[in-house]
Amino acid sequence: MNDLEKKNKNFEKNFFEYGINGFAFIKKELHSEDSYKTDIFSVYGADGTLLAAFETKDTALAAILQSGLEPISLH
Repeated sequence: MNDLEKKNKNFEKNFFEYGINGFAFIKKELHSEDSYKTDIFSVYGADGTLLAAFETKDTALAAILQSGLEPISLH
């Protein structure tokens, strides 16, 4: 198993464990590094724990659903 496969395996395990209460939400955030800026879509567990970040909202939502969590809206 290469490093990327290990990271993905750990991500899946941690994503489920931190969201164990069953809910997660997506927050659009601005990521900046040096002179590069881009929007990212961060996924948080209902307790506010950062679980992951994605380039698109659709990908973030798919990760929530694939992990068996229920997406919640904060608006």
